[in-house]
Amino acid sequence: MTIWVVEQGSYSDYRVVGVFSTKENADKIAALLNVDSPSDEATVDEWVFDPGIKELNAGKSLYFVQMQKDGTVERVQLREFSSYELRSAGRAEMWRRSTAPAYRGGPNTFDVMWMTCWAKDETSAIKITNERRSEMIASGKWDQVDA
Repeated sequence: MTIWVVEQGSYSDYRVVGVFSTKENADKIAALLNVDSPSDEATVDEWVFDPGIKELNAGKSLYFVQMQKDGTVERVQLREFSSYELRSAGRAEMWRRSTAPAYRGGPNTFDVMWMTCWAKDETSAIKITNERRSEMIASGKWDQVDA
């Protein structure tokens, strides 16, 4: 389940304006706020309700996995619990290493997918990441520049 949060400001002036059950409700409030204060833009963000609780209760931990398109695992790492790791759990991102000038012509020029996931152990984390890799390849997202 997700909730929608209207946020405004930055740094010491950052604030949560309100929490909403639907995106439509949050968008309505943000739009009204932005009419009178365009320099202090209100934005809408989707937050997961009770993030990580079910996984922690099931004895899972956060793992970071880096995997090439062919399924080669470059790195698996148990992560320390932090707000950053919690927020990125379940999200897969591409590292377009093949286009980075520092890596051209080097030994590790393959693009890789990064993923932080909840898992019982390294083997499970690799399996979860591999499933996401397969989905990305099948949908064509792996080869999209902005994936």
